[in-house]
Amino acid sequence: MISHLYIVGVSALVATAVQASIIQNKPRDGVIALDMQFDSNSQDLIKRQVGEHDYSFPGTSLPKLVLPVGSNKDEVQLFVDTGSWLTQVPDVATNCAKCLLPDGKLGLYDANKSTTAVKTGQSLKSTFGSTAYFYGEGVIDDIWFDPDFKIPGTLFNDVHDIGSSWPYGILGLAKPPKGSENENIVWNAYKAGLINKPIFAITQRNESATSLQLFLGGYSKSQLIEDYTWTSINNENFAGHIDFVDINGTKVIINETVTFDTGNYQAGVTQEIFDALLASFPDDPNNARGSNKIDYNLIKDKTMTVSIYGKSYNVPLIAFIEPDCKSQHCNIWIHVSAWNWGSGFNRFLNLALNYDNGSYIGIAGWKPSNTNDIVSF
Repeated sequence: MISHLYIVGVSALVATAVQASIIQNKPRDGVIALDMQFDSNSQDLIKRQVGEHDYSFPGTSLPKLVLPVGSNKDEVQLFVDTGSWLTQVPDVATNCAKCLLPDGKLGLYDANKSTTAVKTGQSLKSTFGSTAYFYGEGVIDDIWFDPDFKIPGTLFNDVHDIGSSWPYGILGLAKPPKGSENENIVWNAYKAGLINKPIFAITQRNESATSLQLFLGGYSKSQLIEDYTWTSINNENFAGHIDFVDINGTKVIINETVTFDTGNYQAGVTQEIFDALLASFPDDPNNARGSNKIDYNLIKDKTMTVSIYGKSYNVPLIAFIEPDCKSQHCNIWIHVSAWNWGSGFNRFLNLALNYDNGSYIGIAGWKPSNTNDIVSF
């Protein structure tokens, strides 16, 4: 999710408050591991704008988690987004009736009742589309991971006005601009001594792809085919240069840098690449060419070769269709739009981002596993 972020009224209060709130919590082997929901069977469709194109996707198919915020540990549900850096927390001031937790209860933060909240006076506006926006105020507060474990002093957008498209907040994981490191939970966890290195990793936990895990400072070895390959991305967003995609022996030259965006689901390409990719799919007697549909049985056991920064990875071809579809008419989720490849594709890779000394993306081949062997970077 690439955002347009506007910040007004920056104050020296930010740095002072963050420094004062750092607490040395007990490290847990240098890794924080979080389960993320991936409810890909929902029929709830919402609109999203990317570039000049609108398209629909199941909003709940994006990875998300529930986090308590502030001294009262108000629970909020946040999309985990590698395409933006600022955390967006819906406040009670939004009167958002759709901001629900998995149990159906309302999930809103109350900055006025949190004794650890520090209001910065910043006006924050993040816009992702005409009906997808977060307007609020910069607040510094603690983000909790269990009753006795927190990341202290993260600056986030205490949202007072939320667009109708997004019934949840956002946990932004892209590297923030220089000087705004306190807006990122990974940096804050590292500075507080909670993780060994300022790196996060996202790993698919099982073959069904209905659950993901987010790791701060570590990863799960059991899903890796080999060690991570690290490439400098020079402080850019969470991005990778895709050389080509080979489907059924047909090599489609991509030669573009794409954002690996967990705040999106589809794969965005140009019209030329769109036509070439769809032409490489197996012939399907049940779906006409141009219908953007495919019989699941024709691709369920097929893989494609994807070259990223000159290294090849095997990815299941179902990465390009709607989640959980096993019918004869599954939607192919490749669209003509900005170069932004979402969780439908990148859930079949092990991806990590190292914030230190610039930015480095780590990529490793994925293998299905129902076990975890968590280690620190």
